[in-house]
Amino acid sequence: MTPAFNLRHISYFLAVAEYKSMSAAADALGLTQPSLSEAVLKLERHLDTRLAVRSPRGVEMTEAGRTLAMRGKDLLDRAEALANEVKQTGGVAAGELTVALPPTIGLIISVPLAETVLTELPKVRLHITEGMSRHILDQVENETAQIGCVYDIANASRFVSQPLLTEELFVITAPDNWPGEIGPNGIALNPVTLEELQKLPLVLPHNSHGARTIVERCVASAGGRLNVVSEIDALPHIIEMVERASAYSLLSQAAVLRQVERGSLALVPIKDAKLQRTAYLVRKWSRPLTVSDQAVQATIISVIAEMIQRYSLSAMVHPIEPPTDRP
Repeated sequence: MTPAFNLRHISYFLAVAEYKSMSAAADALGLTQPSLSEAVLKLERHLDTRLAVRSPRGVEMTEAGRTLAMRGKDLLDRAEALANEVKQTGGVAAGELTVALPPTIGLIISVPLAETVLTELPKVRLHITEGMSRHILDQVENETAQIGCVYDIANASRFVSQPLLTEELFVITAPDNWPGEIGPNGIALNPVTLEELQKLPLVLPHNSHGARTIVERCVASAGGRLNVVSEIDALPHIIEMVERASAYSLLSQAAVLRQVERGSLALVPIKDAKLQRTAYLVRKWSRPLTVSDQAVQATIISVIAEMIQRYSLSAMVHPIEPPTDRP
């Protein structure tokens, strides 16, 4: 079967459409003008359609040419994506890969993850983004991210997921806003009871976010109810509000590691109900699992395990599970 398009000829034609000049396009492509003109002519003959006409103002697109110019870039992008996907299903981790992380995890692993991939997986071009769980799932669904890390999995049937990290949650406070004594490690010597927790004015993300839902579910299961006085979806602003002693929050140790180290925040354990949340690695089930996916997932797990040990975090990393193509 004869292909409908020659991709090289399309790339040449897109250059002509961009520069609106055969000579300028030929210079940009490193071709002679006759060679470029011949390639465009072959494309027109193959399609049996006039795509461009010369005029005193340069090269002008016909209606068919404008259509090809608008859609051709997408065709080339899809071809490149297919080539990368085929390469990644081979024996070497290679190509571009995007990982989407929640801010609380991104704070501790983004830089060491990037450095480790750069060193150990040099053919992988890693892109790290951050967002809330709902946004990350959207990215994985539309394949702008190949691997996501979320605290709550909506529409679970669309994703393959595996537990990554279980973290203990603490009351986060400014040291001078807490009546009890704070130890030298930044952790309060006396825990807060569930009854006391319910009286604290809290700043948390909006209840549409997975992390907030999980926290409220845990407290409700213990017979409690949170006193949320302010909702902010950006982690840095939540931290700033707590540092200013305007409210308290419920976060993991990793989320405020730097602030606790410098003494601007402190952690208060919860006595009656040990609040925990689990983060999951997710990918779209209909997308093939590539060598790069597996290598980067294993790297994420090893980096998190290293961070837990290095900073003595109250968290547990889950071992990697055998790959599967269906949830």
